Amino acid sequence: MKDVRKYWLGIKMAPALRYRQYVLAEAAGGPCELWEATAKELTDLGLSANVAHQTVAFRNSLDLDEEYSKLGKAGIRIVTDGDDEYPWLLKQAINYPRAILVKGKLQGYDHAVAIVGSRRATALGKAFSFEIAEALGQEGVAVVSGAARGIDTAAHWGAVEAGGITFGILGCGLDVIYPPENRKLFREIEQHGALISEYPPGTAPLPMNFPARNRIVAGMCQGIVVVEAGERSGALITADFALEYGRDVFAVPGNSKQQNSRGANKLIKQGAFLVESADDILDILGIERSTRLKQYNLSQREIALLDNLGWEAKRMDEILRDTNESVAIVAALLLSLEISGFIKKDLSGCYLRVR
Repeated sequence: MKDVRKYWLGIKMAPALRYRQYVLAEAAGGPCELWEATAKELTDLGLSANVAHQTVAFRNSLDLDEEYSKLGKAGIRIVTDGDDEYPWLLKQAINYPRAILVKGKLQGYDHAVAIVGSRRATALGKAFSFEIAEALGQEGVAVVSGAARGIDTAAHWGAVEAGGITFGILGCGLDVIYPPENRKLFREIEQHGALISEYPPGTAPLPMNFPARNRIVAGMCQGIVVVEAGERSGALITADFALEYGRDVFAVPGNSKQQNSRGANKLIKQGAFLVESADDILDILGIERSTRLKQYNLSQREIALLDNLGWEAKRMDEILRDTNESVAIVAALLLSLEISGFIKKDLSGCYLRVR
């Protein structure tokens, strides 16, 4: 019996086939038939005679068994829509991918929410993304995002911090670390869920790949949360896919004067659910809270300092002005809260609450 996964790999590697792979495979009678088609049969499927001959030449030059073996050695496997582990939510989406490449584990969750937003996110936006992802992760909700800079990265780290499940959907090959500074994050995502791509190893993160990537992000979740997005942001494309799939769309309101807030604010005007905390998401999706929330043993002084700090970055002098504590005590409390992961100190020396 032929292994369709191997043939899907060949199709994804063939330049003339990959961007119409599912339509062509269905027309040909399946991935095996498409891969083995003659030049005449490929022209009958709609390819030009020149491209058809180039495709046959590419196929003849490729040792598909060797390429498939390399895939396994790299820890990458192909999962098709006929496999039990194929994401159940994704299979319910329109025009879902029939075959995906995976590093990690796809199963072990009942609910999934996507968190997306600007690559040029503010510190506050990243902190909020981290916070809601962590809270969702603590409740057993898988967090889906695109592993890009900014909001995506913060969301994945929040889920990892909670010990939850997270899925990173890439617009490049699974052997390509993009952005390069997320190498450690990619390893963590593999341990806490999976990296997923439609593209074969070696595929660069080309701009044309990301809209297709976004449809998978939307397809893998029950709802999508947009945190900081411009009016032409890719996050809004993902939200459009979510609406097309009948998924709930959530948005975090922001300052109307900031470019990064206009996309999310626009979604709220159009009827998206306004999000102020993870509870809003859980309530709308009807997800019952578990008893697995982390219990933080904070002192009354630490709680009071967090309340005074709020969610805006503050300098030490501003924090001291709003408290009745000495410099030494405030410094000790800030250090304790920073070690516990409740606040972060940015390059300018300001403190920002992140949880």
